[in-house]
Amino acid sequence: MTRVASRSWRDKRIDELLEAVSDLGMTMSRAVAGEVLDERVAYVAANMRVTEATARRYLTDEALAGLARTIVFGFVDETPGADLMSAPRTAAVPVRFAGTIFAGLGEVVRIFLVERDDLDHTRDRVAQVAHTQSYFGLLLNDQEATTGFYEEPSVQMPPALLLRVARILETAADLVEGGLIGYQADPEECARLPGALRRDIKLLRSMAAQEPRP
Repeated sequence: MTRVASRSWRDKRIDELLEAVSDLGMTMSRAVAGEVLDERVAYVAANMRVTEATARRYLTDEALAGLARTIVFGFVDETPGADLMSAPRTAAVPVRFAGTIFAGLGEVVRIFLVERDDLDHTRDRVAQVAHTQSYFGLLLNDQEATTGFYEEPSVQMPPALLLRVARILETAADLVEGGLIGYQADPEECARLPGALRRDIKLLRSMAAQEPRP
């Protein structure tokens, strides 16, 4: 009978860190999670003047949860884990631009499908984009456009959602600039994509920061 090798402490802790980060509404690759874990163990070992094997004992479930919060809440303006459907909608977004963003998220999915990373991470990334796109669509459907902020129809969105979309688009732009071509995408169109995405990112962040009109 073939014995299945037991999984290492590191592998188990990486799984738990990925799960904790995912529960807070974000994803990271297994490779990056491993690097973060190794850095934390080395940090504890150096500061407590113990071996790394001993330092691992201090990375308890509570400490791991705290590490996940530290990672995710670096994006605190995106309100990780919050229910965006009930969040304050103080950012006005022109309807035509909302359509552009919806299409842009679709392009991001094509890029993430061929990202050179582990399959589980790719699935999580695509699921996160799809979830964000769903929020965007539901919020569009949940209200009537008005002309109160711009001289064209606009809808109100939570600033946190716009910042989250901006981060997703920025990640995709970086990947394409690094040479990645989206799934079944035209290489020439891909070459122009980062510029278009970065224009959208700038507008999204500007809209997220705007002061609501009384």
